[in-house]
Amino acid sequence: MKRIEQKLLEIEKEYVELQDGIEKYVNNEITYTDLKGKGSKFGIYEQKGKTMMLRLKAVGGELSTRKLKDLENIMREEEIPYIHLSTRQNYQLHGVDFSKVKSTITKFNEKKMYFRGGGGNTFRSILVSTYTGISKKNTFDVIPYARMIENEVFFYDKAFNFGRKLKVGFANNLEDEFIVSIQDLGFIARERNGKKGFRVYSGGGMGRGSKLGYILLEFLPEEELLKAVIAIVDIFSEHGDRINRGKARLRFLVEKLGIDEFRKMFLEYFNKSNIENGDISLIAYEDKIKKLETFNDAIKSTNFEEWKGICVKETRFKDIVSLALYVKNGDLNLEKLSKLNNLMVKIGASLVRATINQNLVLPLVHVSALPFIYNYLNNEISEILTETISNRGQLRACVGSKVCMIGIQDSPIIANAIGEELDSLAKEFPKYKNVILREAKNIRISGCGSMCAGIPIAPLGFVGMKKNINGKIIDCMQVHIGGILTNSIESIALEVKNLILPIDEIPLFVRRTFQDYLEVFENYNINFTTYMYERRLEEFNQE
Repeated sequence: MKRIEQKLLEIEKEYVELQDGIEKYVNNEITYTDLKGKGSKFGIYEQKGKTMMLRLKAVGGELSTRKLKDLENIMREEEIPYIHLSTRQNYQLHGVDFSKVKSTITKFNEKKMYFRGGGGNTFRSILVSTYTGISKKNTFDVIPYARMIENEVFFYDKAFNFGRKLKVGFANNLEDEFIVSIQDLGFIARERNGKKGFRVYSGGGMGRGSKLGYILLEFLPEEELLKAVIAIVDIFSEHGDRINRGKARLRFLVEKLGIDEFRKMFLEYFNKSNIENGDISLIAYEDKIKKLETFNDAIKSTNFEEWKGICVKETRFKDIVSLALYVKNGDLNLEKLSKLNNLMVKIGASLVRATINQNLVLPLVHVSALPFIYNYLNNEISEILTETISNRGQLRACVGSKVCMIGIQDSPIIANAIGEELDSLAKEFPKYKNVILREAKNIRISGCGSMCAGIPIAPLGFVGMKKNINGKIIDCMQVHIGGILTNSIESIALEVKNLILPIDEIPLFVRRTFQDYLEVFENYNINFTTYMYERRLEEFNQE
């Protein structure tokens, strides 16, 4: 029996217990907390409206065209209304009926798509640079290495019973270094004397006590990758705090020991291990390119050129581009997903990747297909086009309180209002339209203190809360400013303690902030991230 089949048989009883727990929860025999304990390790949670959310893992957010079609088919069979693209490149199934959780899991397992580690105190989904393997600045493709780690750790039970979650990330070049520096464990591709390897970070993370990671190793040879991951898993399993949840992330262990002592502990675990990498299957991008369709369509319009300027990115392959598809709130209903699948078939696309910005990217598209794609989207999924050229499409927000059981504020609605205000500003100052559109992506909105939208690295971020003002409980948001991660500066966003705004004041606050930025931009041509960091230094004297 194959290894995966054996492991799925072992996990099967937990899925059965979960479905049994759901039935007991519906009959008021167990509490929400009891149910969460059964489902969270698989990324399966109750959402508001008495339905369930199932978080489907995908390394680097990558799915083949076949698997994306499988996703659509299962959603149709199980009557699942929509998916949400998470900030960790997952595909979340929302609105799943209580009675259909187990059957949904079974069908995805049969298609080799799994939920283990989707949530809870486990080894979570691996984050990967979106353009790895295809960008011109590619050191080397890291997604095969990330996939190998996911495949091997799947069988390592220690990795699914921590005191808190463990998050891992891979970056293929220095431009995406921020992806790894805010992880519990991060790897950035490097080459030394013609040999592939990784710079290793550890001790980073977002949420309570957000921190940037430390450099654990300057160079880890590629053949020792799994050995390093398992060493961290073992350390976290054996030395992580299992009592105080607020201090249980790996970064608190690093902080307690100090990076030098932590590195010493890591090397002790690392050096006594003889574990070897699993299979690393490189992606044959050239073969996928041969399957791409070419077209003779042509378009001459300002809107088409504007769309290309925002969405298209050159690759290292001749006449091949990557195409970003902006998805409002990261939500795709079944009808739109079906139309997207049809588009991928028509253009011969083999892959799609979910991004940390809750959008999708088609990594490989023949440049001649762009007019055809534009027309198809305009006719079939027009919202993707309108989101692309609107500021709302650039903002990042979590699912918010209407869906999330712990959400405090409805972040998508607040993001909509901010987007409208920035669109209005762009109309008032048309010469800055592209600048505003480019920089709007630096605004992040989270409905609660979990900060799922990535507030700690936001140049401008908002966190949902309620506050007693003059004897009334007011819906508010805490403002964070100055998050920056570049090759020369790395700093977590500052929580401005005395800047808590009622939610109806936030859109105008953002507009005024952007107006101030544009005045500076007029003279100094700096980006919004740098502006907010320098403003933080000037106003609050905090790096």
